[in-house]
Amino acid sequence: MCNNFTHFRLYTEYTVKNSIIKINELIKFAKFKSKKSLCITDKNNLFLSLKFYKECLKNKIKPIIGCNLVLKFKKFKYDTLLICKNNKGFLNLSKIISKSKLFFNNFIKFNWLKSSLKNNLIIILNLNSFYYKKINFKNCIKIINYLKKYNKNNFYLEINEKINNKNYNKIIFISNKFKIPLLAINPVSFLKKNDFLAYKIKTFIYNKKRKKISKNHYFYSFKKINKTFKEIKISIKNAIELSKRCNLFLKLNKIKLPFFKINKKLNKNTYFLKKLIKNLKFFNNNEKLKNYNFYKKRLLEEVKVIIKMDLTDYFLIVYDFVKWSKKKNIQVGPGRGSSAGSLVSYLLKITDLDPLKYNLIFERFLNKDRVTIPDFDIDFCQKERDKVIKYIKKKYGISYTSQIITFSRMASKVSIRDIGKFFKFNYDFINEVSKLIKINHNLNILELIKNNKSLYFKYKKNKKFKKLINFSIKLEGMIKTTSVHAGGVVISPNKIFNYSPFIIKNKVILNQYFKDDLEEIGILKFDFLGLITLTIIKHCIKNNKNIIIKKIKLNDLNCYKILTEGNTIGVFQLESEGIRNVLKMSKPKCFENIIALISLYRPGPIKFIKDFCLKKLNKKKIEYLDEKLKNILKETYGIIIYQEQIMQIVQITANYSLSEADNLRRVISKKKFLEMINEKNTFINRAINNNIEHDKALLIFNLIKEFANYGFNKSHAAAYSLLTFYTLWLKTYYIDDLMSSNMSYFFNDIEKLKIIIEDSKKNNIFIINIDINLSGKNFKKLKSKKYKKIRYGFKGLTGIGKNIINHIIKIRKKGLFKSFINFYKRINKRLVNYKCIEILITCGSFDSINPNRSNLIKKLILLFKIKVNKKLKFILLKKIYFKKNFFENLKLKY
Repeated sequence: MCNNFTHFRLYTEYTVKNSIIKINELIKFAKFKSKKSLCITDKNNLFLSLKFYKECLKNKIKPIIGCNLVLKFKKFKYDTLLICKNNKGFLNLSKIISKSKLFFNNFIKFNWLKSSLKNNLIIILNLNSFYYKKINFKNCIKIINYLKKYNKNNFYLEINEKINNKNYNKIIFISNKFKIPLLAINPVSFLKKNDFLAYKIKTFIYNKKRKKISKNHYFYSFKKINKTFKEIKISIKNAIELSKRCNLFLKLNKIKLPFFKINKKLNKNTYFLKKLIKNLKFFNNNEKLKNYNFYKKRLLEEVKVIIKMDLTDYFLIVYDFVKWSKKKNIQVGPGRGSSAGSLVSYLLKITDLDPLKYNLIFERFLNKDRVTIPDFDIDFCQKERDKVIKYIKKKYGISYTSQIITFSRMASKVSIRDIGKFFKFNYDFINEVSKLIKINHNLNILELIKNNKSLYFKYKKNKKFKKLINFSIKLEGMIKTTSVHAGGVVISPNKIFNYSPFIIKNKVILNQYFKDDLEEIGILKFDFLGLITLTIIKHCIKNNKNIIIKKIKLNDLNCYKILTEGNTIGVFQLESEGIRNVLKMSKPKCFENIIALISLYRPGPIKFIKDFCLKKLNKKKIEYLDEKLKNILKETYGIIIYQEQIMQIVQITANYSLSEADNLRRVISKKKFLEMINEKNTFINRAINNNIEHDKALLIFNLIKEFANYGFNKSHAAAYSLLTFYTLWLKTYYIDDLMSSNMSYFFNDIEKLKIIIEDSKKNNIFIINIDINLSGKNFKKLKSKKYKKIRYGFKGLTGIGKNIINHIIKIRKKGLFKSFINFYKRINKRLVNYKCIEILITCGSFDSINPNRSNLIKKLILLFKIKVNKKLKFILLKKIYFKKNFFENLKLKY
């Protein structure tokens, strides 16, 4: 019986101000206590609901989902819990939450509950609410009569501990008078009693005004519950019975695709096929294909799978917004992920790479055995992807689309500083500890301490340090705030709240579910990804009309000459020192070499680079386990690099279909041990039936097993290598355009900016110093017959913001600045203050007007009427020297 008791008011970390409970800790704790059911009731949201549901089922715990909301009834507010009794209840709760966010400032109206409560939702009313110190008997009678009328069997009164004896007795009296069952509830905000201090710290960080924090809001044992509610044991019994009444069985993984609008008279599948055949014929006329029938056969095979899986609308939707983007001159990526392996994608101009030419496999993207929707991740110019999202919302309707929510979490250093402030530790001590914790995205604070001997020793010996670290470990990674996912968009066939709840953030409708959970409920999700490389390419095209990307030839020998020299600063994916050394060593001569090197230069397969280079340069013999593998591994000199090669090896050696081969690859890469044993036996038996000896079949399987962990998606590598080649071509023929664009978009990264400037100098580009009359916002290529020149932009100055730059340029349009005094008189001194002008002087902006910088500083001091002593004057002059030195280090020309 004790394990059947459920806490019906439990908050997780997603109720930011009221809990420190993480989902994995909650499930682990419940499993340890052998709990049969768990309930979560976060405030005003269902963020965690799907994840909680799946984790509970995985651990054989019954999931109960609810929400804590505030009911507004005739000018009065009541703290309520709405608990899902069944699936319909869950959908109704989603709608109620969405309405409360959209129309009623997080409150709910009684009218919204009338239709929902009868059979689907259970309401638990808290009369001892934080809104009222005393219970108003008349008001309570009104709300109770209404709720009882519409919701007789699914209505409970919440009873807490004896905080206020009068209220406690009144609730019992109301329960008896109106025959409403009482429910024993102790709010849960932390799991264990000794977690209170960590909870107090989090409350201090996020809600400093809050004074009352109960030590008793932890996960009570059944013994403690019995003791607390010993006078009204019926309330405990009611809670146990209620948990039995709540039965949620969500239908997951059922695809719900939106509809692509075409003429009603046309069949969408016929329209789809006709369009593709027409595009294939047009492609054939342009390229004069030798094997047109092979292309047509592949196309029909792909279309058959797409139609069978009812994904025609999906492909047409993507085709439509990519087509619109290109029409509006928005830069779109050549492809991303496995979608580049689809001929359908290529013929619809979603991707820019012929998959058959580079032996890319459709089954890696989509096959008949795949259950989930494949991902169409599309790259856009970072500056313009919002235009595409707006187009989607306009085309399909605001009620049918939403963006995806993301959560910012408490970072390691931030948690250390906040906790230090709570304990009123010395600032220097907090700062010292914060600096010791070096940010590592792969390790949390606990792992950093364990892996660092000096930190671990300090942790063991210094009590103050240990205290700060222990609480930081507890609060690290906690949810801080919600924000908008930059590129995630959802499109649904019906109104969005029929499938999931949403919230409004900065006037944007956001889906409440995690990005990965959307796939579980079958809603179509798109990733509109912003890629800075596309923005740089767009910037180059805008500044130089001679740049035509479509005319680039992938066999341009001048481009490969630059590659073999390792002269690839500014070239997408080939900028690091390591990859440049690899380029020098491997001497790439064709596009396939670029694809292979990018795929190899990653943790894991990087150990095969030396072997690859030696075999490529004929310094090492190329060997194959079987002659059947030669055609597959020939382009990579006998080394397995791609996931597609693994699929082809399985197909040719053991007569697997490509769909079966992809499933085998997934099993091996995910290291599913039991499935792997079964697949191994199946593979060997099928290979033997295909006239391959047992020992050789075993060797081939082990080879596949080894490389499946490293294998890269060739479709993605090939599509991204196209972007690499575009930037390589720009570096070869339009280097000043490319470098000025790179400088303009990486101005915030001083180290990278310095590398770009130094590389420009090596490539005989003169960097002209900043000038108050001639410089623009961005770094600009200057027209010159003899030399390539780039003028330094205002963007590259630290401390000069966007508004200041725009203001200076706006004033300058009315006439150039004739002198420093002329500049001073014309600017807005509130916006362009003393500090900003000092920066402009010290970096040489006024050198063309007056090269005497120290004299200008003296004038500036007089103009702003600042009293300076000799020491301050020395510091100002020192600043001029170091600022000048900085520009000289960048090898600027004065």
